Amino acid sequence: MMEEIRLYDMNSIEFSELIDTARVELKNNSDYNKLQNKVSEIMEMYPNLQLLFEDDKVMNLNEKKCKMLQKLVSFYLQMSDYEDRKIFFLGARENYFYFKNLGLIKE
Repeated sequence: MMEEIRLYDMNSIEFSELIDTARVELKNNSDYNKLQNKVSEIMEMYPNLQLLFEDDKVMNLNEKKCKMLQKLVSFYLQMSDYEDRKIFFLGARENYFYFKNLGLIKE
């Protein structure tokens, strides 16, 4: 049986992949999925807003598009809260293994 690589033993690429995997696991969270769906709906209805995020394109927005941009930012912040929480608990779990490896935690 191959030993699992622990977070504290990883290089930066492996660490980034682990974080990305944690974010992918959020697909199982219905609240997170609802936020993603709302973002997708707005992006489909207002494709110019997508240019603001992806291409850093400068444009004038009418009042309706400004409100949609505000909603998008709000949804992204809420999604970020879910991601931060997931990563925090990933770190807490890995801390356990790190302390165990150091001999600070005994079974």
